[in-house]
Amino acid sequence: MKRLSSVILVSLLCIFQSVFAQNQQISAQLDSIWKTDQGIRMELIQLQQQGKTNTSEFKKLISGMKTQDSINQKKVIEILRNGWPENLNLQQNQTLFLVIQHADLGKQKKYLPLIESAVKERKTLASNLALLQDRIALREGGKQIYGSQVWIDNATGEKYVRPIQNPEKVDSLRAEVGLPDMQTYLQQGFQIKWSLEKYYEQLPKVRALTGNK
Repeated sequence: MKRLSSVILVSLLCIFQSVFAQNQQISAQLDSIWKTDQGIRMELIQLQQQGKTNTSEFKKLISGMKTQDSINQKKVIEILRNGWPENLNLQQNQTLFLVIQHADLGKQKKYLPLIESAVKERKTLASNLALLQDRIALREGGKQIYGSQVWIDNATGEKYVRPIQNPEKVDSLRAEVGLPDMQTYLQQGFQIKWSLEKYYEQLPKVRALTGNK
C-alpha cells in the first residue's frame, strides 16, 4: 500500500513539474511576442507624430509589421489550442488579446467567443472584449459601440472618431467595461478634443472616408 502511494505521489509530482514547465515556456513565448508586437508599433507611432507617414521608412515598417503579425498569430493560435492559459500575468494576457486584435476579421471572429469566456472567468479584461467588438463591427461595415477606433487620414494627418452606434450613451457604455470617458481617452491617446457637436459635424466626412454607415 505504501509503495502504491509512493508511485502515485511520484506520478503527481511529474505531472506538476510538466505543467509548470509548460506554463513557464508559454510565459516566455508571450513575453517575446509582446516585444515584437509592441516594438514596431511604437516606432510607427513616433513616425506618425513626426508627420512621416508617406516616407519609405514608414512603409517599410508597415510591411515588417504585417510579416511579424503573421508570425505572432501562428504562435498564439498554437498557445490557444487548448484554451486560454492559466496563471498569466497582465502583460501576457494582453499579448494574447493584442495578437488576436491585430489579426484579420476571420480570426477575430473565430476567437471572439474564447475572449468572451476569458472575460467571464476573469482571465482577461472586459475592456479587451469591447475593443475587439468595436473592430469587428467596423470591419463588417457597421458602427462601433465603445468609440475606441479612430481613423487617421494619412494625407492630412487629421484624426476622426469612427461612427458610433449611440454617441449620447458612449461614455456610460465605456464605464461598464472599465474604459475611461471619451474625452480622457481621445485626449491622452490621440490628442483629440471630444464633443458630440464636433462628432456629428465630422460624421459625413468620416463615413465617406471609412465606408462605415
